[in-house]
Amino acid sequence: MNRASVLSALLLAALAHAQQVGREDITLNFGDFQSKAQWTYPGSTTRKLPAVLLIPGSTPADMDFHVYGADGTLKSSIFKDLASGLATRGIATLRYNKHYVSGPRQVDAQKFYTQADLGMFLRDAETALQAMEQNPRVDPRRVFVYGWSEGSTVAAALAARHPELAGLILQGPVVLPWRQLFEAQFNEVQLPHLRSVVGDALTNDNLPQVLAGKGGLVAKSVGAYFADPVQAQQGKFVVNSALDANRNGRLEVDAEIVPGFRAVLDSAFRPQGFFSIYSPNRALPTVTAQVQQLKLPVLVLQGRNDANTPVSHLETLETAFRKAGTRATVKVYPGLGHTLGPAASVIDDDFRPIAEQPMQDAADWIGAH
Repeated sequence: MNRASVLSALLLAALAHAQQVGREDITLNFGDFQSKAQWTYPGSTTRKLPAVLLIPGSTPADMDFHVYGADGTLKSSIFKDLASGLATRGIATLRYNKHYVSGPRQVDAQKFYTQADLGMFLRDAETALQAMEQNPRVDPRRVFVYGWSEGSTVAAALAARHPELAGLILQGPVVLPWRQLFEAQFNEVQLPHLRSVVGDALTNDNLPQVLAGKGGLVAKSVGAYFADPVQAQQGKFVVNSALDANRNGRLEVDAEIVPGFRAVLDSAFRPQGFFSIYSPNRALPTVTAQVQQLKLPVLVLQGRNDANTPVSHLETLETAFRKAGTRATVKVYPGLGHTLGPAASVIDDDFRPIAEQPMQDAADWIGAH
């Protein structure tokens, strides 16, 4: 086959793939906010469809869950890819913008960071689930909920309220209490990355390398913990002198960074702190803490090189499943990260596009339920 024929065949295949997916834009009423949402359907079918509600992870996420790098480059759109991938496998999905999010990088930040909490996200998911159950194209006996990362806690709480659901899918679930989770990220991902870049001390000269050099999003974000917060808001990144105990202009990794991280976390979990949404009065319980309330089949999809929810703690959830007698299937993928996209290590986990195998496994599991 010559080059022109190959290109023609690829074009026809792409067109055929596009024709297999139908989309319908809707609006969900979240009370003080009208959220744009989208159905994605398998094409050319009149039968009642299995359907999956996609519940997003942290950050002000749009319905496609666009992830951008520090330079503005789009890294992945996992929920858009999931919706298309499941549609080509005969499964409908509904996804939506999070509360106060109007689109990619369009958010009412003041409201999102001061008024939104996980209880609100659970109420929003209830609204989306009602829309799913009222859709005449959906088989009401085959409705599934899919929660990713932060969304795993929302999805678990929703499933606990709705045991009539056909199943619960958790991607990169939150297993540890929230503060312990951030401590695990620091100790297992961020601190090793920091040492590899700066050696014994963080300085004004090497801080830019930590923030924008090699490494994945979680690994590089360690620099933000130790940058001066006031100057960072003005676009200038220098080390936080408040953590410089010996006043030498450097943050020694062992003497100042490690103990300083505890102080940074304390501040982050206070009201108005950047982790305050995960404080006890604003968060939902971890998935582990909710296992006893789950009376439906559960599928867990976990990347072995996940930097956000490290696989080293997954056994805690598996133990809880066994004790509760939960019908759980756990799949761990070597070489994949938090988005279930390629990641050579936890430090390299950079939120790349989702691989085909997890989507196929999810579709197969849905087909069996």
